[in-house]
Amino acid sequence: MKKTFINLFAVAAMLLGAVLAPTAAYAEGEEENATPAKWIQVSPAAITVTMQGGDVLDGDSRRCTTGSEYGCYIEVKNIGTESFRFRMYVTPHSVTGANNEVSFTDSDSTYTQIARWVTFDDGKGKYAEEVYYELKPDESIKIPFRVTVPEDVPGGMQQAAVWAEVVGGGSTSGTGINTVARAATVIAGRSIGDTRQTAEINDYSFERFSLGGNLTAHATVKNTGNTDFTTHYSYTAKTFFGKVLDERSGEIATYPGIEYNVDVDWDNTPYLGIFQVEFKVTAANAETSETHIVVIMPIPIMLLLILLLTVVIIWIIIIIRKRKERKSRLLV
Repeated sequence: MKKTFINLFAVAAMLLGAVLAPTAAYAEGEEENATPAKWIQVSPAAITVTMQGGDVLDGDSRRCTTGSEYGCYIEVKNIGTESFRFRMYVTPHSVTGANNEVSFTDSDSTYTQIARWVTFDDGKGKYAEEVYYELKPDESIKIPFRVTVPEDVPGGMQQAAVWAEVVGGGSTSGTGINTVARAATVIAGRSIGDTRQTAEINDYSFERFSLGGNLTAHATVKNTGNTDFTTHYSYTAKTFFGKVLDERSGEIATYPGIEYNVDVDWDNTPYLGIFQVEFKVTAANAETSETHIVVIMPIPIMLLLILLLTVVIIWIIIIIRKRKERKSRLLV
């Protein structure tokens, strides 16, 4: 569950970045740092819904969780200076590509079907795909939502984005750019008993000999399951006698069907030396870890060693020849 929320909040952060630019609608003539007239805020940032076929989840359901709290609610607050009317609606939410690009249009994906199952309380006891409310400045409202799960729910993860958008909140600046006041909550579904967390680790390698510069390590991780998980990696460099010189680790939110690159760069690698290096990657059921001796020898040092070695060889040859000459003289 902890990993799930790490992934969820990582997605929520990406989602915030995706909508941050058009979040506020400024009135003409407002100062740059002034509080926007129509500005909206939603919470929580992410909700996990644990579901199985035939479920109808709403209200205080413990299947809707935000970490330590539960309930199928989204709170909307007016943090601007004017009253406004807003609408609640839902769109697919998917992550694609190795950089986890966010998309809100992938309605045909197996993992975004939950966008079709979410409805909202209209304030009159009925649930609809789109509802409208009004808020005064500094006023907030807690809106219940419902998830109606089909009997043949696909296994694995499901993701959607719930939007609260100011109606008529857009404005056009002098540059002709339209802005819309809106914010979103990520809803992530998990099917009970029908999830697979599997992965493949390929292209695993790290340098064992270097002519200089920073040492690097690389691996690719592909999520071959039907739900997301967190990939962990670590890189440890020690002296030949075991003293730790550099230690770094990281995590990558990993989504189904996507291949991710794990790249590590040892900054400020010593100019010369012999080291012990361990590179470890753990992804779902797969783990790869190796420790090897790594030699760093810059070209000038290598040339110097070759020169010294050549001098030593020539010196040994000269000594051997002199000894042979002495022996031949003694025999005469």
